[in-house]
Amino acid sequence: MSLDLIAHDVVLADPQRVVCSAWEKAWTLPPRQTVSEWADANRIIAKGAGAEPGEWRTARNPILREIMDCLSDHSPVRIVDFMKSAQIGATEIGINWTGYVVDRGSDSMIVAQPVKDLARSWVLSKFDPAVQEMPELRAKFAADNTLEKHFPGGTLWAIWANSSNQLRQRTARYIFMDEVDEYPKDLGGQGPADQQLEARASSYGDRGKVYRACTPTIAGASAIEAGYQAGDMCVYVVQCPECGGEQTLDVERLQPDGTFACEVSGCVIHEHHKDTMLAEQGFGGTAYWKPTNPAADPYHRSFHAWAAYAPLGLGPSWKDLADAKAEADRDPNKMAGFYNLKLGLPFEGERQQQDSEEVAKLAEPGVHRGIVPPGGLVLTAGVDFQHDRAEIQVVATGRGQRRWVVDYAVIDLDPTILETYDALDEYLKGTWRTAKGIEMGISAAALDGGNWTETVAQFVKKVVGNSGSNRMIETPLGFIKQAVYLVRGRAEKKSDRAVYRPAKTEVNNREKTVARSIGVWGVGTSVLKHMVYGWMTAALGAKDEAEREGADENLSVRMLRFPGGRGDEVHDPLNPDPGALPARYFKGLTVEYFDQDAGAWIKPKGARNEELDTVVYAIWASLAPAVKADVIRDSQWAALEEQYHPVSHGLFDQPSDSRETLVPGSTPVAPVKPQAPAAPPRSAGIAARDGWGF
Repeated sequence: MSLDLIAHDVVLADPQRVVCSAWEKAWTLPPRQTVSEWADANRIIAKGAGAEPGEWRTARNPILREIMDCLSDHSPVRIVDFMKSAQIGATEIGINWTGYVVDRGSDSMIVAQPVKDLARSWVLSKFDPAVQEMPELRAKFAADNTLEKHFPGGTLWAIWANSSNQLRQRTARYIFMDEVDEYPKDLGGQGPADQQLEARASSYGDRGKVYRACTPTIAGASAIEAGYQAGDMCVYVVQCPECGGEQTLDVERLQPDGTFACEVSGCVIHEHHKDTMLAEQGFGGTAYWKPTNPAADPYHRSFHAWAAYAPLGLGPSWKDLADAKAEADRDPNKMAGFYNLKLGLPFEGERQQQDSEEVAKLAEPGVHRGIVPPGGLVLTAGVDFQHDRAEIQVVATGRGQRRWVVDYAVIDLDPTILETYDALDEYLKGTWRTAKGIEMGISAAALDGGNWTETVAQFVKKVVGNSGSNRMIETPLGFIKQAVYLVRGRAEKKSDRAVYRPAKTEVNNREKTVARSIGVWGVGTSVLKHMVYGWMTAALGAKDEAEREGADENLSVRMLRFPGGRGDEVHDPLNPDPGALPARYFKGLTVEYFDQDAGAWIKPKGARNEELDTVVYAIWASLAPAVKADVIRDSQWAALEEQYHPVSHGLFDQPSDSRETLVPGSTPVAPVKPQAPAAPPRSAGIAARDGWGF
């Protein structure tokens, strides 16, 4: 039986037309469109997702237009930072940008929130409701997955920034970081989370874009503040409705009745003029964003807006802001919230800080770097690793918990390559000469692996087996024990002690964390930094008092002392003083401050603090179990004094034959005449440790 085909049953398409049409569609670029144009044409605010549901109108909140348009795919801008008050529209910019990217199929995108709950909340309460109102956009998602959505052209990931696993194996051209100040400052030992996120777009070069938005927190520690200052620092300029004078809305000119005083002519500016004042140039108004940082990278735009710029009827009124300001003036406890949430500015509370130039005056001329001063009886070292070096500080401890900075060195190495640690190992096995010419070795060293904990752990395992174990090092007086610790500063704002028992983080030869542990000891950095800053404060106070009274200061009561070498008042780069500390030492020692309101130590973003970290680790090593300088008995101190700083006897004096316990963990040896030791190890570019003689 045969089947008869009727010609009109199947109409075949013209194959040439189909192929050509497909090629034409594939090679046709979408029309140039800005993010604000896309939002005005497509965005619908879902009921319950915003104060004014319905069609999006950029003209309703005109300060957002230029910020959004910098994120357009044809804009050369690569980084946009928006430092702002609460509820002013920054998250809406992110939603509009995300819809724009998905609709145009531009590429993959990451939306990052501080924690998982906020990532889910952003999707479920912000983004998904918006998508449901736009059927054409909804149809582009291949699957309804909450945190990972595929669309033609890429993938949208909603992630949380407090998990290093969320950042792995993800590459995206576009990255939206919301509430960036809440991200971890050190994630997985690999640096700040915002920097790790930004690296996810690095393979795209100048085609990648990053948008960071946040209400700032603590001055000096705020990521969005640092981003704003690195960009062109735009402020929104408006015209006075009375005289036409250009100005910004500054809180200093906000009056108690909710009006602003005109900066140009003193006119009274009423809030009902706000809509007219905020309308931007080119869109029926005169306002505009004015850059104030001409030195900024032209591809880095940054903006600041506070609650006074919120559209009329959205956000607090000017009278509400005036009342909030008055309340904060009356109650200092509310000032931080007013600065952060209303002014969109980081708050600088009462601080415990030190002036580096004043602290530098504590350096003692005639006391030379590389020489252990009289009274220094136990040497410990603190080591901090950076991407191309290790910085080391050697501190001597004596009776009464008094301490002296003996040496500071920088050793070139690659912290990711174990074979480059040889110079560091030799340095730690070196000796330092006392004023009597007797060589002292380091009794304990604390190494902070930082971003390279796994490789540093391998080094510790290689030299001592387990963190905190001992090895024998040779000195001219014989062998002594040296403990080597792998340490990490504890992240809590307030630590209740200096030394914490180890956590488990062993590393095998493949640099993978395994179950068994060499031990990571915890450093109560808050306790130790308070100690160091307290010692400096007391020393400065005693110095000032002695100067006022015209008396000589009793230097022996200082708890932390510094070598001053020749006593040069100004560092001479052509003739550096080998007996003084490096020129930047005191700046690094005092760069951090304790914010009383936040209850936390703050390191300004981008500042170097290795000098403070290493002295903290060296002091920690003197308190760790290998030394326990805080519980050394008087008889042990006396024995150490006899060994390293013996009293010179006269020709007819009767020699003492008492014998006490030596440095903790050391092997008693018969007194020997000090021999001229070999030159101590030096690091590249660092002056000889011998320093200058007394």
